[in-house]
Amino acid sequence: MNRILIILTLIILSSCSQSKRAYKSNAKTAETLLNFECTDFDFKSVEEQSDSILLFTERATNANSINRQKWEQKFFCAFPNSFVRMQEVFGYDDDKGAAPLYYYPSGKNIIQYFSQLESIPNPIYFDKYVKININGVWEADNIQGAFDFDDRLLKDTKHACNALSKFSNVEIKSVFRFIFDGPHPKNGDNAKIYKELSSKIDKQDKRLSKLLTKAYKKIMAEDDGHGH
Repeated sequence: MNRILIILTLIILSSCSQSKRAYKSNAKTAETLLNFECTDFDFKSVEEQSDSILLFTERATNANSINRQKWEQKFFCAFPNSFVRMQEVFGYDDDKGAAPLYYYPSGKNIIQYFSQLESIPNPIYFDKYVKININGVWEADNIQGAFDFDDRLLKDTKHACNALSKFSNVEIKSVFRFIFDGPHPKNGDNAKIYKELSSKIDKQDKRLSKLLTKAYKKIMAEDDGHGH
């Protein structure tokens, strides 16, 4: 009997120890989320910002697993906060010419890297992701496809919708419109994207689902072969 009691006591103690470790791990994750703040970069020019983004991209993609998160966070914080700034860093202007990170593959690859980040706390990450797409307009360069936001919406529907829901109806519809914008929006690919997004978003947020449908129907009705 004593032996059985000893074994049961050890099992209970082991279980408590594991629970405590799990609690500490969860607490550490929560603390990291609460304490995360972007480095306050005071860029003097678009060129300086672009150089920093490129440097942090290279270090993040080449870093070991211990340092990768550090450089990814620096990359994220240096990344633009608005659609206009995305144009200035990655786009092409008829008067000014190519932006610093315009040329393929560097510009496109850097945008794709941003769209796949996993180490940034979701509320902060998706807030910036939404902001760079508000009032987005398709261009025949890196400025198109809502910077792959539709893919992230499908993958992380809950977190993406939580971020989107904090913006106004007008801003949200502009993000959805940018997903489908292009020289000929009425096409099979967009129809498929809309169907997939509609199914996912409708289960998560009815308001967003209605705004998605409104944005999609509007741009389909406007399809006149416009080019930017």
